[in-house]
Amino acid sequence: MFEYNDEIRTILEQRVYRQMLEGYFGGVFNPEKDKLYSATLVNIEDVDYGEFSYLHEQLLGHSSSHFDLERLKVFHPDGSWSNKTTEQCIDEGIYKYFSIKFIGVLFMDQWYIMESLSFYGDLIDEDSIKEDIVCHYNKRNFWNQALFKEHQPISFPRNGEIITARDVEYDEFKGMPDLVAILKKEKKDKVNRAYDRYFNEEFILPFFEKLRVTNPAEYKEFCGLRYGFTCIFPVHKNYTLFCCIAKNDKEMWRLHYFVYNPATRKYYKWLYPNPEFFDFSFFYSDQIIDDLRQISCWDDDAYLDSSCTMDDENFWNNYVFARNESGYLYLEET
Repeated sequence: MFEYNDEIRTILEQRVYRQMLEGYFGGVFNPEKDKLYSATLVNIEDVDYGEFSYLHEQLLGHSSSHFDLERLKVFHPDGSWSNKTTEQCIDEGIYKYFSIKFIGVLFMDQWYIMESLSFYGDLIDEDSIKEDIVCHYNKRNFWNQALFKEHQPISFPRNGEIITARDVEYDEFKGMPDLVAILKKEKKDKVNRAYDRYFNEEFILPFFEKLRVTNPAEYKEFCGLRYGFTCIFPVHKNYTLFCCIAKNDKEMWRLHYFVYNPATRKYYKWLYPNPEFFDFSFFYSDQIIDDLRQISCWDDDAYLDSSCTMDDENFWNNYVFARNESGYLYLEET
């Protein structure tokens, strides 16, 4: 039964901002008590919405319903129109209530909580909103659907066959409930992108500038892939391999790989691949994967610029940091 539940509230209080629980009115566990569904409901007239707007922005979007759609439009002199912002809808009373729904899964002794934000207009009363929220739980087989199920790749028909689209970012989360896989992937993605931006600014750009000054015959110009220079690193980030295509003084382009080891504060050129020269620059993700697929588990360019980390120890030990009595086999200090 969906009712006020102190145990669920305590679980949420320990894992989300307390302010997000304003208007908490109930929740329910599944029979095994390893899944939960809970919700809040707030009459916007009863609060200062400015105290909630920042937290709501962090939820990355919202749904809205039960209001006059025409009131949502802002008409422009050229005859076009656009939707009003959330703040405008609040100020003009188009949105009367907001609700945050919480779905949780207990996985490996840890609760994973996902939140969703909804706004409701003046075409529905408070009791009906609560009924609308609770009805999701009343759906048949609720605890074995959607986010509670194991993550499944997207499949679609093509030429009479069912094609399954591979999503390499979820490979390491196979067997986990979809909710858990999504949250783990999102967290890893944020951490890795932050590290990638930091590494580009702090290490790659100064290093490439130095190469351009000290060896202009080989490194006249550098070209990154997508939004920066591609970084490949294990989850622990104790070392980083990075690459680019560079133009030499003969106007020829070639893919180059480098490794930075923060323990020694040294840069190395990675010599195992032997890329060819081209007389033009190009989008070189395929060439990176062509080099890596022979010696690592990375066999798809979707690995690049993703949440994935190169956690293939055989790759690092036998093809990057391999040594003999003379030193590194495939690294040349630069």
